[in-house]
Amino acid sequence: MSANYYFYIQAIQFVLLCFALFAAYATYKNRVVSYLAVYGVALWFFVFKFVRFFTSHTLPLDISAICYCLYSVCLFVPIRPLKVVAAQFSALCGVIYGLVFLSLPQVFCARDPEITTVLWTITNHSLLFFGGLAMMGHVSFKKTDLLWTALSLAAMIAYIEVCVAKGVAEGNAVFSKIIDGTVILIGAPSVPLTWWYYMLYYSVVFILLGLWLALTYAVNRRVIPPKKKVGFFAL
Repeated sequence: MSANYYFYIQAIQFVLLCFALFAAYATYKNRVVSYLAVYGVALWFFVFKFVRFFTSHTLPLDISAICYCLYSVCLFVPIRPLKVVAAQFSALCGVIYGLVFLSLPQVFCARDPEITTVLWTITNHSLLFFGGLAMMGHVSFKKTDLLWTALSLAAMIAYIEVCVAKGVAEGNAVFSKIIDGTVILIGAPSVPLTWWYYMLYYSVVFILLGLWLALTYAVNRRVIPPKKKVGFFAL
């Protein structure tokens, strides 16, 4: 593929990320728009992702696929902590995918060379980013929700590792590579996986995750002022 091809694909991804960011900010100004945005994205993922997994009898084997299903469940399950987790991980997954795609488009295009597949993938990840951000302005966060975030992350890790161990994911799930620290080999296959690399890697991962969670709470408190009581259930 030519350099121009990668440039145009990167440009589309950059525009989608920027549009998602500004569109999510626009939803914060109107409660009705926020409601429509959140449930519109949830409906999209339910129709085009959740139903496909169900009808094809396949399992979601990566964090993106898990987030698609998690977000779509918010259509039917009015549990506030679930929406908090969906907001945090969906936005995180979407922005990480977008930034890594901007840095290494050839890696993603080599895996899915068809232009329609590439555009479909970056569109859905940009929707994850937008949907997660929009959800942050839709439902109030509580400090105790961090327990739900930790338990959800542990459940995702356990689920993916079981799938890999059973041979369902065939060891190729990117989330599994993030867990074991070998994800760097996708872009830099010559990096030595020494003990100091793992120490540095997991330190950076935990610091960035902590900063991301702090940012999501800051955004939520800015958009939705804290209330004296925040219920367990929320539409």
